[in-house]
Amino acid sequence: MRLCLYASFLGASFLGSGLAQAANPLYDSLGAGNPKDPLVLMAEIETEQSGIISQFDIDFDDGELHYEFDLINPAENSLTELTLRASDGKLLLQKVNKLEADDQDELAAVKLLQQKELSFSALVTLAVQEQQGKLIEAQLEHDLGISYLEFKLMDENGKRKLAFDINKLKPLPMLTWE
Repeated sequence: MRLCLYASFLGASFLGSGLAQAANPLYDSLGAGNPKDPLVLMAEIETEQSGIISQFDIDFDDGELHYEFDLINPAENSLTELTLRASDGKLLLQKVNKLEADDQDELAAVKLLQQKELSFSALVTLAVQEQQGKLIEAQLEHDLGISYLEFKLMDENGKRKLAFDINKLKPLPMLTWE
């Protein structure tokens, strides 16, 4: 695996899978039916659940939009997975597991968030505040000594992948792996 860095000024972008097609079911479903704002649900989860959100993702399953969240609880060495219905925020699935070796990068980023006394929802809000598009994915990462939030936005032109430095609270040049 070779690490490549490429930079742009404030909004490093990556078109994930080419341009959006005219009939993109995920993009269409984000605007239809008034799904709950994922940032609002993140804030609710942060007050109701133990642990720090480390990942957010959208899943389009059987014609229904779902939000998936992972929470890491460093004190209990656990990972909680939540699936909520996007239309009303109803909890559909909750699963708790012990952290595994491949969760250590996210754990390092979670610990930095705790040190900075920042919530995941506050970090995501900072990262997306000057960006266009709908949030479809966000995940804490730690690589090359940097803890960052990697997130994807989608608009009518397609997907963009961006990164935001947790320590410096500013956009990062995009990291990609080939």
